[in-house]
Amino acid sequence: MMILGVDLRASSKRASTVVAMDGQPCIKFVDSFHDDSGLVQIAESHRPELIAIGAPLRLPAGLCCLETTCDCQFSVALRKGRQSELELARMGISCFFTNKGSIIRNLIYRSMTLSTLLSGLGLDVIETYPHATKVVLFGDKVPPKNSAESLVFMKERLTPLIHGLGPHLDGLDRNTCDAMLNAYTGLLHTQDATDTLGAPDEGTVVLPKLPR
Repeated sequence: MMILGVDLRASSKRASTVVAMDGQPCIKFVDSFHDDSGLVQIAESHRPELIAIGAPLRLPAGLCCLETTCDCQFSVALRKGRQSELELARMGISCFFTNKGSIIRNLIYRSMTLSTLLSGLGLDVIETYPHATKVVLFGDKVPPKNSAESLVFMKERLTPLIHGLGPHLDGLDRNTCDAMLNAYTGLLHTQDATDTLGAPDEGTVVLPKLPR
């Protein structure tokens, strides 16, 4: 079994990170890509059981795009994002809403394109959200991603959770941590150990199993 976790950047000018994980879970390799074709090549070469991308893969119901110049509208009046994002907000988990003029618009467009390309190859793709995974797994005291404490915190928590981190610890950065979390969430999904938020017509977000 192989799961790919992807930490996607909005622009191909900056390297995106992909982590391959087996069912142990153990890190098999860490790689990067710039153009979308780079991820497609990795996926075609390894044919993973699942690919977990940490970015929105669908638009809100009713919207055909995120352009403020377009007349398309939310199917539900006065909505500010997708159902999954509203559910995350009610849980106290911060996120960017997918709506007109979103500051992550380019990332969303890119992730949607990649999802279509990969699905067209017969590969299963899910949407994950690494910040939410951190909160579910490690509690709501997770340091902000860009804080000085974040990397130390993540190394301490990931080391007992995921095998094979040793060769990657020295070069481990925040984006690679997120790619690992995406892959880990994907693995949990294959083990029926996840919950999903959202509605099928606008995409669901996969999280580790929530407390009952």
